[in-house]
Amino acid sequence: MAVGENSQEPTIIIDGKEYTLESLGQKGREQLQNLRVTDQEMQRMQDQMAIAQTARNTYARILAEVVKNIPPVK
Repeated sequence: MAVGENSQEPTIIIDGKEYTLESLGQKGREQLQNLRVTDQEMQRMQDQMAIAQTARNTYARILAEVVKNIPPVK
């Protein structure tokens, strides 16, 4: 899906075919907006996951340092 400009009317490419935004009708434009919002939310979630992974790696590294000088039970 890509948005472009066709002479004066905005267009979008869906599955390799170009459509004017107007030709999508209200329902099509609503679904396009839903896709955009969903894509943004997925990106936000991926960013949050990267932050959580970085924090987890840091905690694991600190824990490894803490137990470095503690003798294990087994």
